[in-house]
Amino acid sequence: MFNYVNQNINHAQTNASNLDFDALQKARKDLVGEIDAIIEYDSHIHTTRNELAKKTWEHIKEEELHHVGELLGLLKYLDVNQVQHVLNGMKEFEELEQNKNN
Repeated sequence: MFNYVNQNINHAQTNASNLDFDALQKARKDLVGEIDAIIEYDSHIHTTRNELAKKTWEHIKEEELHHVGELLGLLKYLDVNQVQHVLNGMKEFEELEQNKNN
């Protein structure tokens, strides 16, 4: 019975891991989609003279930027290690920026 219980626990953990992996991959794809949408709305904004259209697309773009933040929070929740990679990348950029100014 002990082995059976351990096998069930391991199976449940594996299923949870698979679900987390699936959620992580979906969140990453969603993030790409939001960034693509931001790029598209920026293109619309910069290629029209219609002020109402610009304001509408700007408002929608702001919502997409908010979604990026939400998805980054979800990625942090689903994969804590990913956050460290992002922070390391930001630190490297800041170092490059400082070296540029020196």
